[in-house]
Amino acid sequence: MEKKNQFDTDALMLELGQFRRFHVVNYVLLAVVSFALAHYGVNYVFVAADVPYRCVVPECEAANSTEYNPLWLESALPESTRDRRCFSKTPLDAEYCAPGNFSDELRPCDRWLYASKDTIVAEFNLACQDWKRTLVGTIHNIGMLVSLPILGYISDRWGRKRALILSCTLVGAIGSLKAFSFSYEMYVIVEFLETVAGASAFPAAYILTIELLGQDKRVLTTAFLGIMLVIGGLSFALLAKTFPYWRTFILVVYPPSLLFLSYIYFLPESIRWLLSKGHKEEALVIIEKAAKMNNVTLSDDTIRQLTTVDEKVKIDDKKDQEEEGLWLQVLRSPIIVTRLAICSWWWITCTFVFYGLAINSVSLAGDKYTNYMLVVSVEVIAVVTNALVLDRIGRKRTLLIAFVVCGISCTAIAFVPKNMSWLATLLYLVGKIAITQAFSGIYMYTSELFPTHARHSMLGFCSMVGRIGSIVAPQMPLLAIYIEWLPSVLFGATALLAGGLMLTTPETLNTRLPDTIREAELIASQPQSTKRDEAKGQTNTTDAQVTSRF
Repeated sequence: MEKKNQFDTDALMLELGQFRRFHVVNYVLLAVVSFALAHYGVNYVFVAADVPYRCVVPECEAANSTEYNPLWLESALPESTRDRRCFSKTPLDAEYCAPGNFSDELRPCDRWLYASKDTIVAEFNLACQDWKRTLVGTIHNIGMLVSLPILGYISDRWGRKRALILSCTLVGAIGSLKAFSFSYEMYVIVEFLETVAGASAFPAAYILTIELLGQDKRVLTTAFLGIMLVIGGLSFALLAKTFPYWRTFILVVYPPSLLFLSYIYFLPESIRWLLSKGHKEEALVIIEKAAKMNNVTLSDDTIRQLTTVDEKVKIDDKKDQEEEGLWLQVLRSPIIVTRLAICSWWWITCTFVFYGLAINSVSLAGDKYTNYMLVVSVEVIAVVTNALVLDRIGRKRTLLIAFVVCGISCTAIAFVPKNMSWLATLLYLVGKIAITQAFSGIYMYTSELFPTHARHSMLGFCSMVGRIGSIVAPQMPLLAIYIEWLPSVLFGATALLAGGLMLTTPETLNTRLPDTIREAELIASQPQSTKRDEAKGQTNTTDAQVTSRF
């Protein structure tokens, strides 16, 4: 049942103004978080990157030899690209290493010489153990799967601000420990713990952002956060190129995250979250500060609602949100459960394809740092496109097109002839742009489908289940060794299925953010106003209310 006396948060946000000083200051703080987090999400792409290595041939060189390409080398190694890293030919005469002195009999290597010691492959002697190298990315994403529901619960129970600061500072502290790893086992354990602690920072920052600003600024702010991630990704690649040795690189990118502890004093809690939890006194302090910074005067009606405690509403809220329990409420709603399952598949698709293509980028021909920057740079196209179309043609249509384009592009790669590598690269970039557009939009769309008091938990659940995709993605290069075309077909098929499921959920364009499960269920039945309708409504009344979002 709808609560008639429930505080209208959207009207309050409109009254405080849109994108004024208070909003800009806090938005900049959250944008800095997005920039920093881009350095942590996929750092294993470079830290655990493959490096050239070869067998040490004891009959022909000393164990501590540093000459990587001696004259006799080509004769001592098998012709097969797969075999020559892990096997060597047997010399006919142990005292003689001329080109003709090697038989075709292969023997496994027991020592290797590495062309570079910049990654953990050389440091921990992971030659011919590709599964250990790719396992780092899988362990990273398993940590995310564990982290998201935990931090989501903290965010919905104790606040977005606490979840954000806790996550950011822990990722800086624990992540820095990786630089002091003395074994592969220690490295992957710390990698897991770092991700468990810090994986939920971006969802917390994103939710703080969309709950800070009004409906008409939601797409713009999402786009700006996306651009900050792109800039952070470019910075990440430049730092990796400037500091290629993995221990140095880690000590450059992780410790600065400890500075986010200062956000205790600078970043306010989400007003919407405080009001949804009944913390009117704390919310009033922040609202008055925002009004002062924005140079606006709150109406008498707003002050009265904020300072008057409606006991009936408080009792109803406690019964709904505490006695009944969050997940019990969700499970009692077939609409929300179905929506949760569909959203989870979208997230699996986005993480699987997005990270799969990102990981494969360093395997493309050319400089791996340049390739990574190119792939990250094209994401700007997706972010800008979303900013232009999400508020015009709607969330569903935009995401449907993005998934279908991605699916077709990735599937087509499998059928491109080897002598047309330029076409494969073009399709690869189109697929990357499309999945980035879907990933960027799915954050907003998922958030708009669920109620305020459960928003971070639902978003966290979808993101958690979605990590199944990013757990599998690092293994795609291994799969390509055996069936080269299969990864791209898998990317395409999952994207096309996600596009089909987009037809089963409601449009959220110009709808209000639901504060209760009942409001979330009724999204599909809400009349969707146009921008012209909103403008007309705002000019005809001084007490205009922003259409609630989700």
